[in-house]
Amino acid sequence: MQFRFSVLILLSSISYVHPLAVAQQTQPNAPAVNSSTEAAETSESRVAPDAPVITIHGLCGNVLLPGDGADRSGSQAASSASDVSTTPNPNCETSITRQQFENLVRGVSARSDPRLGASFARDYPETLVFARKAIETGLDKDPAFQALLQYKYQQALYSIFKSYVRQKANSESEAELEKFYYANRDRYEQFGLLRIHVPDVREHHPAPGSHAQPKVDVAADQAAMKALAIKIRAEAVAGGNFEQLQAKAYKLAGETDDPPDTDLGDQWTRDTFPAENLAVVLALKPGQVSEPIHNASGWHIIKMVSRKTIPLSEARDSTLQLIVADEANSTRKAIKTELNDQYFVSAGSQQAKAPLK
Repeated sequence: MQFRFSVLILLSSISYVHPLAVAQQTQPNAPAVNSSTEAAETSESRVAPDAPVITIHGLCGNVLLPGDGADRSGSQAASSASDVSTTPNPNCETSITRQQFENLVRGVSARSDPRLGASFARDYPETLVFARKAIETGLDKDPAFQALLQYKYQQALYSIFKSYVRQKANSESEAELEKFYYANRDRYEQFGLLRIHVPDVREHHPAPGSHAQPKVDVAADQAAMKALAIKIRAEAVAGGNFEQLQAKAYKLAGETDDPPDTDLGDQWTRDTFPAENLAVVLALKPGQVSEPIHNASGWHIIKMVSRKTIPLSEARDSTLQLIVADEANSTRKAIKTELNDQYFVSAGSQQAKAPLK
């Protein structure tokens, strides 16, 4: 049967549109990597590229994208053309060859070894049979399905292009990677950061025995939280413990949720830290604490714990990531997106319009 691995990847990701798909088990991860050349040669000598590696009894024909036309795979053993429209059908048999299966597995995960994919191969026919049933039921004609299929197709192309860019970057010579490293050395600096979050407004709770929401003076709340952020920051500069200060800030803000973790990790870079606050962080030396930084979620007090630069000898993976990111960003910058503000509303404005309970 003519096998189109990209189509089947898409169908496996949208099979939930059929009501019976709840019976499906989640397919396991793609087969693990095995780089043994000797084993690969042995496998190829035993199984020809056009020899079946999966045979599905009771399934008629392939599952093609809309508009691809009738199935002409020729690999089913249906007694008549009408048999193809019924699944399961004891008169049908569909085979997937070694080459077709390897295309599928490598389409799902380029670094996977198809020979280690027996579990995937056992589960995969279920995806095909439910996809076939969805078509026979007419679900593929639904406009919502058509839109979903188009979106999944676009996502697949997006993933394929990212993989292509990664492969291209990986083929760069060591000399080219070294040249990129020294031309972008500041991007290899990593920061270790602590942060205290102070909410933008207080959390107000009904009085004991009452369900009525208290009146809120938002402007007064915001001023109080700003003052609290300044006070907490002064205590942090004086050497206060960040976890204790975070707990204090949440308690004074009336928050009942657990306070967030103050340790942000030590692998932030110029490329990963939010651009709008990057200048504030770059101005800090280890041990210094920033002035309170305000954004939509409240106030943030950041302490620089450490700054280090990845040496060239350890920078290969980071270099490849940066090369891929640069190409992606150059593509993003080629377009400009505008949203219709009369249609799209922010979550905040929706909450503001919602009646108080």
